[in-house]
Amino acid sequence: MYNQGFTTKNQSNQPASYQPAGYQPAGYQQPSSGQNPAQSWYQTPPQTQPQPRAKRQKQVRGGGSSGGNGQKPKKKRSFKWQLVKFLLILIVLAGAAVGGYLWKTQSEVRPYQNIFLDNIYVDGIELSGKSWAQGSQLVWDHVNAKQNGWYVRLKTSSGLYNDITAGTLGIAFDPTAALSQAWAIGHNLSGAEQKDIFALQDEITKAKSTRYEFSSAQQSADTTPIDSILQTLEAAAYRAPQNASISEFAPDNTSNPFIFVQEVYGQSLDTTQIKEQILYMVHNLESGEILLEPVWIAPAVTVADLQKTVALRYRAITAISSSSTEERTENIRVAFRKLNGVVIKNGDRLSFNKVVGTRTMANGFYGAIEYAYGEEVMGVGGGVCQASTTLYMAAIQAGMTITKRSPHSNPVNYTLLGLDATVNDMRGHEVDFAFKNGSGAPVYVTAHVIQGTSKRSLLAEVCIYGADLGSTSYELESVTVETIPKIEEAVYKEDKNGEYATYTDEQVRTVKGREGYISETYLCTYEDGVQVARTMVSRDTYEARADVYRVGVIDRYNP
Repeated sequence: MYNQGFTTKNQSNQPASYQPAGYQPAGYQQPSSGQNPAQSWYQTPPQTQPQPRAKRQKQVRGGGSSGGNGQKPKKKRSFKWQLVKFLLILIVLAGAAVGGYLWKTQSEVRPYQNIFLDNIYVDGIELSGKSWAQGSQLVWDHVNAKQNGWYVRLKTSSGLYNDITAGTLGIAFDPTAALSQAWAIGHNLSGAEQKDIFALQDEITKAKSTRYEFSSAQQSADTTPIDSILQTLEAAAYRAPQNASISEFAPDNTSNPFIFVQEVYGQSLDTTQIKEQILYMVHNLESGEILLEPVWIAPAVTVADLQKTVALRYRAITAISSSSTEERTENIRVAFRKLNGVVIKNGDRLSFNKVVGTRTMANGFYGAIEYAYGEEVMGVGGGVCQASTTLYMAAIQAGMTITKRSPHSNPVNYTLLGLDATVNDMRGHEVDFAFKNGSGAPVYVTAHVIQGTSKRSLLAEVCIYGADLGSTSYELESVTVETIPKIEEAVYKEDKNGEYATYTDEQVRTVKGREGYISETYLCTYEDGVQVARTMVSRDTYEARADVYRVGVIDRYNP
């Protein structure tokens, strides 16, 4: 053997199985004394042969400059040794760098191994820095508290309420998945794909500037009871609207002849919006009250609407002369009582003679002075022409269509020329006044004799109500286009009945002569006070009159 005969120190005192320090397996070559031990793992180059011990020691220890076969291996070992040292240094430095980086990474990851990362929230609860057990307990306690204490109170304005609880809807929340998702950030979960230490470090770093929020999963929620509750509340809250109506036409109430039944607003609940609020509170497990405010339901017809259908279209008045007898004034009242309260449907026609009836005492009229062929004579119903004239003035200026109208033979003292309307019910000599309602809605007539500006003055008043004319109004205009001279030659008539004169030498003027007139009457239409039309509605002639005298028929001296 190469080391045969070499004995190590104290070799004889050690057990056969013990391997002393510095023991090397068979075949290992001990480096020479001048050789660095770090090079001992290198094998002796193949071309170098073993030499006797003494000669090898001499070659190792010798230092001369003489050449020889022993010097060449020494130089090769020195070069290799320098290379090995360099490589070892690189390996050590690289290992130190890697080890340092690994140590730094582990030191950053290690504190978070058993706690939740920064900015981790579950159901709004911050779990940063808490262990799994601590965080889970907090979240479960929070969920249970909210679930057990959650309610939605549906409250009416009167104070009545109905509570919806978690038990009502069978609501249950499970935060297990949310907690697992929260814990998975910066941790490895069993059964999941494993993250290396660098991936964990990245998640830890990101969590410092990013907020993570997780919510418990809703395991079950039966919203059917919500629909049932809302249907019950909706039925209880519903009130049907009631339209306004005209309960009575009271024509004798001169200030307001129409009595209305006030409209009533209905109410209902907007259950769609309320359900959305409830579901939002269910989803977020928010407790609170929802005030059930009804939605008003407007009626289709209001008093304001009806007032427009019975608005005053025109009010006509004529002054009753202070010289009018009580009987004549009463005849006006009788005619007005028959006209007062008349309702004319759209398309219908009103006839004065038909409504007022015959002027007889049996019909309530009185004897009074009236015009007959230009003369004032006593007749039953005297004065009704003022009633018909006032009705005509009201009707035409209320937008009615005049179908029959005749002027008096003489001008009258209660209206202008062309604005009068005479009537007569004498058989064979009938003269009527009539008009048609074409307004599109019913019209209502009121007629009264009312107090004037003084206690002694009286007025004949006719009002026509109906659909509001809005900005439209009508006005009659009387224009005298010609004056006819008075007839100068007097007319003498025998008074056979002796009403005015008895004897032939008696002459009593019963008719005062006067001028005649030709007048034109125009209906002017206004919009917002501006005249937009002017239409002639009549051309009337009032004949000139001569003085008329009544002469007796009995000779005073020769009876």
